[in-house]
Amino acid sequence: MADFGALEIRRGFEELQISLPVPHSDGRKPVYGLTISFAGASASARETTPSLLPAFCPERHINRDGSFCLYWRYVDDIVIDGPEAARAWWETLLRFLQLQTRAARRRHWPDGFGRAHGAAAATHQLRAELAAERLGDRFSAYLADRRLTVLVKGDGPEGPAVRVLQDGRRLYAVWMRKRRVVNLRRPCLCPAGARRRPTVLRACGDHADAAATLALELHGVVEEEKLFWKAASGTPCCGTMDGCPLAATSTLVPQTGAAA
Repeated sequence: MADFGALEIRRGFEELQISLPVPHSDGRKPVYGLTISFAGASASARETTPSLLPAFCPERHINRDGSFCLYWRYVDDIVIDGPEAARAWWETLLRFLQLQTRAARRRHWPDGFGRAHGAAAATHQLRAELAAERLGDRFSAYLADRRLTVLVKGDGPEGPAVRVLQDGRRLYAVWMRKRRVVNLRRPCLCPAGARRRPTVLRACGDHADAAATLALELHGVVEEEKLFWKAASGTPCCGTMDGCPLAATSTLVPQTGAAA
């Protein structure tokens, strides 16, 4: 468990200003000057004067106002209603800051898939995760490891279709207009297990619906993230993350002390 005994705190009416040492496995303990803001049973954090972290970086989960995106409030919120919840919040903050150091060194976010950018995109992502769970652990792992992508193709009588690719290889396709898998007679996507013959998709429980939902919600993530990055276009880029879409449309603002 984390030891928060070294905290230096100055109290305000709705805010705390703190100096928080963040321990790392190599023995370093960078000290972050943070402002913690409260609203009811929720709290948020930001670097009081950005020095160790960028002022804004979607890829590092730092919002436009400098606040940290510690979790998605609508799904995994931490309601601070007692000592245990308060400790969970502080430990989440500590873990976030430790990941920031790794992100600065690796130039990409190190902790799995993370949440898609923007509230609408995150909603699509959650639905995709739930659909993947219905298809089995393999699909959940593909999704978490970013091995699933989508591609919209065609414009015939049935309209366009969303193709789901795993590592660039086509798995199946879904009609966007009808919201169903193109070939329902194909073997189901779930593991066959001990069955001698794989069950066709249309006859394998709710897997046809799960496959269609997964494809359409992944497409929703892609479209919403496009809108997010379009809205952010022109905002200064910190230049600390490889492949950040902001870098192509923005002025580079070098970060001299970004928690490396």
